[in-house]
Amino acid sequence: MPGFECAWTTASMSPMESQSRMAFAHFCKPSPRKACRGLLVWSSLLASLFLAATTISIGFADTPIDRMLLPIEVLSADGTTVSRTVVLQSGDAESVRSLWLRIHGVRYANQASVQVNMSAWIPLNNDTVTIAEPGRSFGGIGGGFATLAITLPLPNGTMVSGANTIRFRFNQTDGVTSTYRVLAWNFLTVDGSKTIPAENFAEDAPETWTPPFSDAASIRAGQEHWHGASLATNSLPNSQRMQAHCADCHAQDGRDLKYFNFSNASIIDRSRFHGLSALQGQQIASYIRSLALPNPGRPWNPPYQPGPGLDEQPVSHWAAGAGLEWVLDQDTDALPYIFGQHQTSLSGTTSNPRGDSASLRELAGHITSDTFRPDGNLNPREIPIALQLPDWSQWLPRVHPKDAWGSAFTQSEFAALYGGDATPGNKGRIGANLPLRTLLAAAQRENYTVRAIVPAFAQWSQARRSFLKRFSGGKTEWSPALTDKVYSTQLWQLVKTWEMMQEFGLEERGHDFFGSTADSRSWFNIVPGDTAPSAANIPDGAAGVGGSALNNEYLSASWYELQIALNSGNHQHRDRGPVDWVYVIGRFRDLYDQTHQPEPARLLVAVIKALQSTDPHVGPENISQGWRPDQNVDPRIMISPVWAPVFKPLPGEVHQALTTALLGAWMDKNLQYPIEKYLPMGLRSPAYAPPHNYGDISGGKVWEASQQFRNAGVPPELARRLQQWGLAFAERAARLQY
Repeated sequence: MPGFECAWTTASMSPMESQSRMAFAHFCKPSPRKACRGLLVWSSLLASLFLAATTISIGFADTPIDRMLLPIEVLSADGTTVSRTVVLQSGDAESVRSLWLRIHGVRYANQASVQVNMSAWIPLNNDTVTIAEPGRSFGGIGGGFATLAITLPLPNGTMVSGANTIRFRFNQTDGVTSTYRVLAWNFLTVDGSKTIPAENFAEDAPETWTPPFSDAASIRAGQEHWHGASLATNSLPNSQRMQAHCADCHAQDGRDLKYFNFSNASIIDRSRFHGLSALQGQQIASYIRSLALPNPGRPWNPPYQPGPGLDEQPVSHWAAGAGLEWVLDQDTDALPYIFGQHQTSLSGTTSNPRGDSASLRELAGHITSDTFRPDGNLNPREIPIALQLPDWSQWLPRVHPKDAWGSAFTQSEFAALYGGDATPGNKGRIGANLPLRTLLAAAQRENYTVRAIVPAFAQWSQARRSFLKRFSGGKTEWSPALTDKVYSTQLWQLVKTWEMMQEFGLEERGHDFFGSTADSRSWFNIVPGDTAPSAANIPDGAAGVGGSALNNEYLSASWYELQIALNSGNHQHRDRGPVDWVYVIGRFRDLYDQTHQPEPARLLVAVIKALQSTDPHVGPENISQGWRPDQNVDPRIMISPVWAPVFKPLPGEVHQALTTALLGAWMDKNLQYPIEKYLPMGLRSPAYAPPHNYGDISGGKVWEASQQFRNAGVPPELARRLQQWGLAFAERAARLQY
């Protein structure tokens, strides 16, 4: 077993320095067996010293109290170095072949480097490390995922018997990124076994954190800096000053930094990154720590990441998501959760079921049409996926709209509807022309229901579309700079929507808008889906978000996935909202073309939610809200040659069972209504025509594929029912010249 010894070289602290300890990567506690050694006289410029190139060497006594705290934060002053030392016995040292890291925030090649003992510094990029799936297929370092599991081969002779030191370095900033975190690490043997026991690590607990300053004056100063301090764009030379303040890009009161538990060190570092002093950063951190608000999240856990048991948590924890532990290694691992063949929750101990071929074949017997029932209510929040959603840093805009567009934004309806002055003549009255924050505050005071503010959110979304249309029309010459401005404007609206949903307690008001049978937890707007790059026609390629088609498609897929989780319609769809299901599902194929990573389970969840988007009590005669099988995704997606690669991971009997179940549920719903309900007198043309490239999965005439369904193993009786219903439908359509 590895031995540990404590070697903190900065152990002596004054009371003020003790207050500021969390502004530093202080991961050593006094040991009853080996006391921390060394002395460093800290000055009032404590944070400045930390942000310079520093080396921290930490070992551990073999007592539980002295476990290594994770994560290890490496902050953005170029050349900053943080180190850890562990003692290995001779046999352990000789067996080590590689270093394993779970690392968050390494966003571009060569941002970070690692050194073990006296080896050369090794930059982290897609050529020097092996990246675990699915992160590798989503671009690895420089791709979509903010957190990656990577393995770094170590040169022969790197490890020694006795003390071994690993060093992490932040090489240079790109003008955007200022921190990366090592969430977990270990040395691996030739067979992949971890050398350091898990019990020698512990997670740093935010509830133990204290503010750098606890006096009211410092906290008040931090709040004033948050709302009014002049900021630089970044820490690069000749950086321009910004119009925006901290509160403009974040939640206005800073609750996001508290909610997601950004450390004092990262807050101070980011303050300095934007041109503030160490003292100002400490004051801002003190203000954030003082907020009496829930703080269940972590910077690396994607907001609203789905997972079993998420809805069992208090609504105040919902935005924290299920955690990275519920980002699956492979998409097919989600299938047992879709069909109820799991017993795991966030607080449970059952291991995740695996979606390997043998397990999936066992699952085939549990696949029934009941899961696909359009009148059912599958909960996508409880089904884990292999798609890692964006972390909070990926939510934040790179440039505020006022810095991107100037007066065109500040004088726009889009800006005014968030928090501008109330429309003259409407002060004190609830109405869609009031700024949303004014409206919500009034609604909260006067106990208005959610229904009163839904039109205002819809108006705000329309204002964004109108505003961006001027800059991103069909003939726009896209460039990375224009993409940053447009996409950041979408992100700004998303962050401000989160701010208001949290601040005014709106996330548990689903019943007020959708009725008592709907989910109580829900957003009631389309802002998440509208954040997708594709929603603003941002093209794939070098001008796409992140500079690649892959990143552009990943972000579109992620924001559409978030829309499904937060507001899929609750059986209350109208026309193409809140989700244009044919379009959103069609884009699964666009993402697959970039990643070559099939996602049949995540796709099936979307298909099921599409079928369940209509009110069970509204028939097909209601063109905009009723069940219209020709306007939605239909069962042909299971037999389409174009979609076959997406379902390739599924064993044949599983694919057959899924096809039968989906077609059976679809037919049962169709037969609830007589044909004349679908084709009433006076209906002359389809109300919706799907995009041409999605015609193989939507648009009607499913019965023409009866033989293909038979060939796919669907029972002959089910195929016969489909054909008979289709013939009756076609006969009436011809008679009415439909």
